[in-house]
Amino acid sequence: MKKTTKEALVRLFLVVGVVVALVPGWASEVSGQENGEATEDTVSLPAFHLQRFRPAPGVGDYLTVFGSSVAPHLEWNAGVMMNYADDPLQLGTLETPGRRTIANQTQMDLMGSIGLFDLLELGVVLPWTVLQRSVELQPLVPSGTDPSTVPFRRTALNDVRVTAKFQLLSLMDSPVGLAFLVGGSLPVGMSNALASDGGFGAETSVVAEYVILQTIRVAANLGFRYRPGQRIIRAAVIGNELTWGLGGHAPFLTERLDVIAELTGAVGVQPRPAHLRGVNAGEVPVELLGGVRFKMHEDWTLTGGAGAGLSNGYGTPDWRVFFGVTGQWVTGGWWWVDYRQPGFRAEVDPCDERSQARGRRLRFEPADCPEPEVEERDIQERASILEDPPTRVPRQPREPREPEYELPEQDEGPASLRQGAIIITEQVNFATGSADILPESYDVLDAVVRILRRQDDIRLMRVEGHTDSVGNANANLRLSQSRSEAVREYLIRHGIAPERVEAIGYGEERPVADNSTAEGRAENRRVEFNILEMGDSR
Repeated sequence: MKKTTKEALVRLFLVVGVVVALVPGWASEVSGQENGEATEDTVSLPAFHLQRFRPAPGVGDYLTVFGSSVAPHLEWNAGVMMNYADDPLQLGTLETPGRRTIANQTQMDLMGSIGLFDLLELGVVLPWTVLQRSVELQPLVPSGTDPSTVPFRRTALNDVRVTAKFQLLSLMDSPVGLAFLVGGSLPVGMSNALASDGGFGAETSVVAEYVILQTIRVAANLGFRYRPGQRIIRAAVIGNELTWGLGGHAPFLTERLDVIAELTGAVGVQPRPAHLRGVNAGEVPVELLGGVRFKMHEDWTLTGGAGAGLSNGYGTPDWRVFFGVTGQWVTGGWWWVDYRQPGFRAEVDPCDERSQARGRRLRFEPADCPEPEVEERDIQERASILEDPPTRVPRQPREPREPEYELPEQDEGPASLRQGAIIITEQVNFATGSADILPESYDVLDAVVRILRRQDDIRLMRVEGHTDSVGNANANLRLSQSRSEAVREYLIRHGIAPERVEAIGYGEERPVADNSTAEGRAENRRVEFNILEMGDSR
């Protein structure tokens, strides 16, 4: 994400955090006045966290299901997610068995995450119950207690969640991505709001991920959640539980839109009193979620969707809607995308021939791609290449050496001849994750061609490809080699003898700037033209 956008999100995070800290206290006073002030003899509501929508904060995560990828070193993400749950708790009473307990609940989650060392991603989620409404609290208090004496907070701060995800296997290097997640909850949630478990909690999970048809991501989470204390509500024991989740993420119709689906749940494994046998339905929450993620800008996306509870577990609503703004990327509406990009931030050009040749897209109608502008000289040169393909002369890479005589300095538009090299004033740009040269770079390469044609005493020049340090080093090395070879082939197609040019890729081995900044990484993604041998003009 760009610095300005990130700074704006941080400011928003801090401002809303202050509001979260202040508003619940005011709202609780109002609620207490409406429901009756608490006294020393007032019965409190059970200390347990009712909300089941727990967004995952990482850039490669789904909705509430975690993905196996982690953000690059010091790259971070921030966002906010809202959700509305209808009837998340229905217990009823003996007199009115169909009566709802908690009628609805609106929740906001502020999220942030940061990658460390390309192996670890730390996340934090600050949940806040914006507004909730109760109908009948009698099932939550002891028999014979007047529920009107129990103050119920309509808005409250919830327990804060922190997570640490360790990447074990990356999808860039392995068919299956694996990660190990540990996390915890800080007991800062307010009482009498069903917003806190009343103590420090912990959780751990194993994350596995796989890519189907090179595009559809699927993930599975299996873990254990420790919840301090034990709450007995009717015949259900609320406490420790096994958690699980299945998620899918696929492109849809357009390069700016993805679809996401999840099925999540838990099974209570809390020790039970002797008089309660078996697992109660309230201890087995299951929920289905579906949504879309839309790319609004290079740095942020909109996510929205709906879901429904599939069981009578506590916290699973009749239905749920959610909406949020995050820094997560979308893969794009094509079957083929480059998953080597960190955090799956793949960009696909809808008019890119390589993408169309290697896969299928999901559009219903053909893309309106402009016809490429081909000059007459290009047509003639391509025809001659097809009739008489140039024979590539393999050469062993050699270190540059000083020319035997002084080379005059000459300029040719965006390229200039300097001592021992051809210096370009503009970057050679490629399609993301590929060796396809973008048309915007044809002018600078044509300038190199003109210099080589004029200076026929340049016997051998090396095209060197370099990348930044993002991603896998071996993949970067292969990509830089492919890109340097693509530039060499361009020069040959435009009349330069094959034996005068060789290509080599160095990957991320030779940085010229700091890879920890976006500006430095941009400088490191470069192509250089170094002169190795000089001779007499022909």
